[in-house]
Parts: sequence; C-alpha cells; structure tokens
Amino acid sequence: MYAKNDKRRLFWLMKCYLDGLISESTFCDEFYYSYDLEIRRSSNTLCQKEFSLFEELDAISSRYSPYQSDHKLDPQAFTTKQQLKDKIYEVFIKLTHQENPLQISPQNQKNSPNI
Repeated sequence: MYAKNDKRRLFWLMKCYLDGLISESTFCDEFYYSYDLEIRRSSNTLCQKEFSLFEELDAISSRYSPYQSDHKLDPQAFTTKQQLKDKIYEVFIKLTHQENPLQISPQNQKNSPNI
C-alpha cells in the first residue's frame, strides 16, 4: 500500500476497483482522501496528462451515488456505477499505456486491500 500523498496510490486504487477488490463507495472515498486532499494540492507530482485525467475522474467520482432515489431526483447531478466504472477504466488504460507505475502481483490481488 502507498501513502495517501503518493500518486501510485491512485493507480493502485483504480486497479483494486477494476479487479473487484473494493466497492464504488470505497474507491470514491479513498480517491477523495488521496487526490483531493493530498495529491492535487501538490500538483507538481503529476504530469499534465495525469492531472487532466485525474480531474476528469474526480468530477465523476465526487458525484457518484449508489441510490436510485438520487438519480430519480436529478439524473444530471449524480453519476451511476456504470459511469464510474467506465471512467476508471478509461483513465487507467490511458495512463498505464503511457507507463505502468504499479505492478500488483497476483498474490496481492487475491486478498482484499488494507485501505
């Protein structure tokens, strides 16, 4: 696991989510703690492409709601599980094709992460 101010944690969180090891709510909470409260404040740790893509992901993850009643109330105000999943996948693919800063071993993938 990585410190909350380490950008590798963002890649790790995306990988854990895509592997089904953490829920949407856990991903959104932990992404907020790491990106919004730590990494974004010291923007010199991200290249322009990373910053831009993490900003897009932040816009989606910060509006995620698992509740149908929220989506019925105002469908434009909240994002769905599918929208979140699609954006995480898109950002992960775009950034890991640039470089792969994180390798999670198959052994670590089997166990639920300690967040």
